[in-house]
Amino acid sequence: MDLTENLRGLSPGRALDVACGGGRHAIWLRDAGWAVTAVDLTMTPGQIDGVECVQADLERGGFVIEAGAWDLIICWLYWQEDLLTPIACGVRPGGVVALAGKTSGRFATSLERYRRAFAGWEELRAGEDDYKAFLVARKLDSTGDVRGPASRG
Repeated sequence: MDLTENLRGLSPGRALDVACGGGRHAIWLRDAGWAVTAVDLTMTPGQIDGVECVQADLERGGFVIEAGAWDLIICWLYWQEDLLTPIACGVRPGGVVALAGKTSGRFATSLERYRRAFAGWEELRAGEDDYKAFLVARKLDSTGDVRGPASRG
């Protein structure tokens, strides 16, 4: 699955790229008009022009995901189960999460684990194979409706 292809229809807003690595998704989002914060242990402030770059150790709680602050949160090919609740809380109604993790090895996850953590969300795209599990989903408001700038236009 090409992550960026699944995000093209979203209206830009505030995006958080968790465990962003070198920042390829953050760069794509910036170029698509998003206000992006990229967080990773290897990230240094100012590393990517036009992106707020935050160096933080996620495993030690070095970055707090602000509740209701984000239109999009990406956590791609990184698995840390205790981040799922803060990610879910961090997305505004109408906002989207894009999550993926490897399906084998020490930090393996599954589509079922993502679906449990984001139960009640509108599933936009999901899948699992021998390499990774992924979920792209939209948060509904308390009435089960889609609202907010991340709604598809």
